[in-house]
Amino acid sequence: MTQQIPNNIPQSGCYETTDRLTKVRCAAPTFEGLIDKINHVRSAMGAVSGAGLREEVERWICKEHPEDCTGVNMAIPRKRNLTLSDIIHGTKVILDLKMRGGTLVDREEAERRGAICRYCTFNQVYTKPCTGWCNEMVALVHDIIGHQGLPVDAYLHACSICSCQNSAQIWVPLESLDKGLTDDMRAQFASVKHCWKKT
Repeated sequence: MTQQIPNNIPQSGCYETTDRLTKVRCAAPTFEGLIDKINHVRSAMGAVSGAGLREEVERWICKEHPEDCTGVNMAIPRKRNLTLSDIIHGTKVILDLKMRGGTLVDREEAERRGAICRYCTFNQVYTKPCTGWCNEMVALVHDIIGHQGLPVDAYLHACSICSCQNSAQIWVPLESLDKGLTDDMRAQFASVKHCWKKT
């Protein structure tokens, strides 16, 4: 699929759409604000968002307001300006998947994956304001992998394709991780030459 919202602020001055999951109409003056609002509403209603929320909302906006979109092939991986809230959201999806499956890969496999992620173009650094969010990220990773950790963790940031914390997702079985991916994400992972997350 080809789409992209080129500007954080739309031509109309406000992004507005109905969340297909909660059926709640949400509006915000920026795209990032709209994502945050939809996440907030879902959280308040006890609804779980998948890792592909941003792509879902892009589709809705592009369908309803094509004047705010420009052509980009969604199957081609692209770096994004990830925020800490994006990473928290993506990592919560991993936690939910792990809690359903309950298992982790062995240390040797996690080390293999970590070595690949370390040098990946899409292992993206993101700003860490280190307020309560940093503590939440530490707690999330701990809930997923326990006390396990690897020397490579210091070089692992966030995956710009799925918005997941790499130091956590390298421990989760592929069949569990795949349940949190959109078709666009699968296509993007397939385009990355040495990615261990291809399914």
